[in-house]
Amino acid sequence: MHAGKTFGPFTIEKELGSGAMGTVFRARLTQDGKEQKVVALKVIAFGLSGNESALARFEREANILKQLKHPNIVRLMATGRYKGTPFFAMEYVEGQSLDRVMIDRHSAAPARPPFSWEEIIDMGRPLCDALQHAHDKGIIHRDLKPSNLMVTREGIVKLTDFGIAKDVDVTALTGANNTIGTAAYMSPEQCKGEKHLTGKSDIYSLGIVFYELLTGRKPFTAESSVDMFLLHVNGAFTRPAQINPEIPAALDNLICQMMEKKPEMRPRDATMIGQVLEEIAEKVRTRQSVGGDAANARVPDRRRIGSSEEDMAAAKAIRAGAKKKKLKKKKSQPVYTKGWFVALASLLFVGAFASFFIFVVFAPPSEKSIMDRIEKADTPEKKTAAIDEYLKHYGTKNTENVEKVRSMERDIKVAAREKVLMKRYSLPNLRARVEEGDDKEAYEKTMLALTSENSGDLGGARAKWTELADKYTKETDPAKNLWGWHAKKKLADLQWVEAQPKTIIAKIDDKFRLDDKDIVLDNEDEAKAAAPLRLEQFGDPTLARDRWQQLRDLLASDADRRPWYLLAIGRCHELEQAKQPKDSAERALLIAGKIALAKPLLVDGVPARRRDGRNILRDVRDLYAGESGEIGKMVAEAKKLITESTP
Repeated sequence: MHAGKTFGPFTIEKELGSGAMGTVFRARLTQDGKEQKVVALKVIAFGLSGNESALARFEREANILKQLKHPNIVRLMATGRYKGTPFFAMEYVEGQSLDRVMIDRHSAAPARPPFSWEEIIDMGRPLCDALQHAHDKGIIHRDLKPSNLMVTREGIVKLTDFGIAKDVDVTALTGANNTIGTAAYMSPEQCKGEKHLTGKSDIYSLGIVFYELLTGRKPFTAESSVDMFLLHVNGAFTRPAQINPEIPAALDNLICQMMEKKPEMRPRDATMIGQVLEEIAEKVRTRQSVGGDAANARVPDRRRIGSSEEDMAAAKAIRAGAKKKKLKKKKSQPVYTKGWFVALASLLFVGAFASFFIFVVFAPPSEKSIMDRIEKADTPEKKTAAIDEYLKHYGTKNTENVEKVRSMERDIKVAAREKVLMKRYSLPNLRARVEEGDDKEAYEKTMLALTSENSGDLGGARAKWTELADKYTKETDPAKNLWGWHAKKKLADLQWVEAQPKTIIAKIDDKFRLDDKDIVLDNEDEAKAAAPLRLEQFGDPTLARDRWQQLRDLLASDADRRPWYLLAIGRCHELEQAKQPKDSAERALLIAGKIALAKPLLVDGVPARRRDGRNILRDVRDLYAGESGEIGKMVAEAKKLITESTP
């Protein structure tokens, strides 16, 4: 819509912005022929008014805004439809978004951070209050970033754009495990596609916003959203105070805590962050006041005003700046008693002691101690931190340990890459898009290989992974090289899948059948896979296929158990053509035949043959437990025969 056009009671003045869901205009509300206040009018995108999912999402944004009444959140003013097209009107904020302010300030002073720490505290406290207001209503913003924070001409910050916010009290309209948000500001749990986000996800994003405003840069930079996801989940960042030394230590610590990988390690809520910001401001004000008072106080009073050495040092510096001391001329004295000589000797002594102290305190930890920490690390984050420290101190060595640690580092990166790729594959709109920074050929072949896996064509998948591994593990570019190592990991998974059936059956034979024992596997995944494998051995491929399908469906969304999923789907694919026995009558004949085979073995004079008979009956009992009718009767018979024949 162009300027001057009317839309119901609104007169369009100009377009403010446009996105996938709709367009926002500056418009003037007209009632009774009189122009009223200016509003921000959001109109659903052309072509989406007939899309039920889009309509529901558009209406949810309006419904969320209805619940929020806070001076630092853009206010909803009206909702409705005009000629069937949904719209809602919001408070119009006369000002600029924070990303625009950052650009303007950078142009004016490229060497300075966009905002001072005092400005962040003044801005952060009301923003935290607004965020807590939303969280108390059960609303998670999920897209906190500078472009969604407006600053009015009066300097008031307002939170905007709840287009992808989630009301935790209602069913989300986005798909399960969907990753929504802007990659540079997303929390680790968003990057991993976790279903149940809390307000601590917004706290992480707010930490990144504070970081960028104070340093002029983002904590992580990457060439694609996949790589950015990996950095949020496992990457380390430079502390903001190392980039901008003017940041108080307490504020530096707060921002780092807000950006912890684990939600439980972040501040309790936005209210707590606001309180800490207030305490930091008060602490700095108090120190400045104490330092100033101490500088101007009479000598006997100074110790009472500033009790710490830090305060006294500040006082001395202030006083020295205001008034230089005059030196009195002294009589000649021996060189070794003169102040400059004593000072020089003291300096040499202190320097020698400091060198020794630095050597002792700052010497790198031993190689063995870091290796122990790597081995004992119980989370990927701890392991990554220990690996980074090891390579920092010992990575230039050409030793077996260094190669081992580099291999562990690569495995962590590959595992994180696989999770992100699986997430993208699970979402058709992301799967089909090659993002900037992705190697187009590697990405497309990876998606084709995953498609082969998900169809059960493991042979086809193996061929594609082999092609990727052969090409990209030779690359010197680390980003491209990672595609090759990911493919190698997938080939190792397929090799494991191929060997697993024989491994499980051998374990059953060696630990249970040979010892004439009931089959009880401790590993849950092995136990679930053992049942259909035993059915295949028993001669019932149709039921075996059904059990594999059940296991496949159970593991479909579990990225950590992907190899077991591949085993299930691969066996389903192989058993597709096996159609016998088809129904319960044919299955009953199969079982009856097995029991008939077992009975004479139970009375055989050879112990091994009696054991074989009981093993056949154990298969009947275990594999068809819970069946009714004729098969149920045969299961009961098998149980009885096992009991009667067991010594």
